[in-house]
Amino acid sequence: MVSMMVYDPRAEELELMKRLIRQAAAVLTEEKWQMEFFVAREQVASFLKDRPLLDLACYDVSYKGSIDDLERIRRDYQKLQLLIIADASMSPMEYIRPTILASSLLIRPISQEQAKEQLMELVEQFRDQTPYGQAESLVIETREGRTYVPLVQIYYFEAREKRIYVRLKKQELAFYETVEHLTERLPDYFVRCHRSFIVNRQRIRRVMLSKSLIELEQGIQLPLSRSYKPAFKEQE
Repeated sequence: MVSMMVYDPRAEELELMKRLIRQAAAVLTEEKWQMEFFVAREQVASFLKDRPLLDLACYDVSYKGSIDDLERIRRDYQKLQLLIIADASMSPMEYIRPTILASSLLIRPISQEQAKEQLMELVEQFRDQTPYGQAESLVIETREGRTYVPLVQIYYFEAREKRIYVRLKKQELAFYETVEHLTERLPDYFVRCHRSFIVNRQRIRRVMLSKSLIELEQGIQLPLSRSYKPAFKEQE
């Protein structure tokens, strides 16, 4: 699955972007897309507060505060393919900066031909790049297509109901895999703590050996089996 967000306060432009992005996605990819469209910065902030998966974005930088917003977004989503929408009256120095790293640019007034060309190019760049930082992401195959999950966002994996569930901050994704094979695919900081759980050490707040529990960020608690306790003694 590919996730994309568009922020454009101009309703007519936003409708144009919706139509052209859907066309580009259908023509250039076979993946299922999840698209979010916003006309207010507050809506964007609400959407991003739980760090959802995000692969591409189009963002209007012509309104006050938008540059700061975009710099924060870039810090959280370093692999993001980004198209900036700007007014011709703006100096390029305002948005062409290493803290934003735009992939492409649309300058107002925007024609349909210009928007279509830039959006097709953006989707092509995403499609053709070396698979989305594969060394830093987990590739999940489902009926809907591939989803690239940044490893840094993963709290733990749980085996239940004949599937593997990967837990993010406030999102859960399910796929078919075995715990044994998954362990082989993951870097060393993902450690088995129970026959049904693999935990990200980087998300651990404390280990309670006497209670056979591991506490993660967000107050999440996981069971710690006796046979796996030796691997966690140094984190107690």
